[in-house]
Amino acid sequence: MKKAGSLIGFEVKRMLLSKTTATYTGIYFISFNISAIFFRMMGSDGSVLTIGNAQSFPIQHLQASFLFTGIFVAIYVGQIITQERTQGTIKLPLTRSISRLEYFMSRVVSIFFFSVFITLLMIVLSYMVGMLFFGWGDNMVFFSLTSGGLQGILITLLSGLAFAFSYFAFGMIAMVISMFTSRISVNATIMGILLMVGQYFEVLPSVKQFAVFHQMLFFHIDIFEKPFDYNVISFLVLVVYCVICSIIGYRIFRKKDLYV
Repeated sequence: MKKAGSLIGFEVKRMLLSKTTATYTGIYFISFNISAIFFRMMGSDGSVLTIGNAQSFPIQHLQASFLFTGIFVAIYVGQIITQERTQGTIKLPLTRSISRLEYFMSRVVSIFFFSVFITLLMIVLSYMVGMLFFGWGDNMVFFSLTSGGLQGILITLLSGLAFAFSYFAFGMIAMVISMFTSRISVNATIMGILLMVGQYFEVLPSVKQFAVFHQMLFFHIDIFEKPFDYNVISFLVLVVYCVICSIIGYRIFRKKDLYV
């Protein structure tokens, strides 16, 4: 597994230093500034914010980034799966031979790391914008939850972890789709359409909990608002998505021609 570890390390370094990461940072920063400006002008009617302070800013903006973050995850998956498989860039991070299983697992771990990374990026930028426009504030307010200080930060990070895990499950679906596409743009377009269509599961109360799109929108909220057994089911739903997509993805990847 040392070989897979070196691949993951290479991918993390590339992720942190890539131009696309700088682009994502700019997009999030601009969108958060727009949200803050609209809140100042129109109050909660013009923004996803219900209270203007830095403590509440990150956690209240997670759900609002549904489409942006989903597309960014799909693009990243396309870069490490579609592009490397079809354009012969697999060889770049390799210094010695590695099995397909090790290589595949390194891609899965990289998708998880990216989901966590982009969530942390959003949270950090949100704190910065919140401080710039509103100051720290007295309390962190999130639906029925009110907290503050270190506890509020920990709650935000816990919500972010739940958010990242649901997007990791979505990334695993994107990985399977990317096995059948030859261009990143095609993969991102397909996943973007799925994101928009997937929101309509919300009109089906009996099945929406089992849709990954519902979990992307609400899992980071439900862990504070729903009963424990409900959240266990939601967590298991995401685990099942990850496991099934991993199995399907590897079976397809094992039979694919690779250009190195």
